[in-house]
Amino acid sequence: MNFKLVKTILLALSLGFFAVWVLEFRRAGMFESYWLLLLSVMCLLVFQFRRLKASMELKKKQTEEIENQKLSSSKPAKK
Repeated sequence: MNFKLVKTILLALSLGFFAVWVLEFRRAGMFESYWLLLLSVMCLLVFQFRRLKASMELKKKQTEEIENQKLSSSKPAKK
């Protein structure tokens, strides 16, 4: 799936769970609504993990491209 789509879904789920948690907290209390808060935090953590993983992959790809360019430019041309 597209990373931007997953990012949007995770943030929307996180905000949705948080809003429902606030409403449920006001109605029932912390003990009955704690699971909604945990789902909200879990969505935020998954979002952060995927974002950092994608940035590390991009950085790794860029360093590999730079190394390949250095290797190809250092080889002498054949005549």
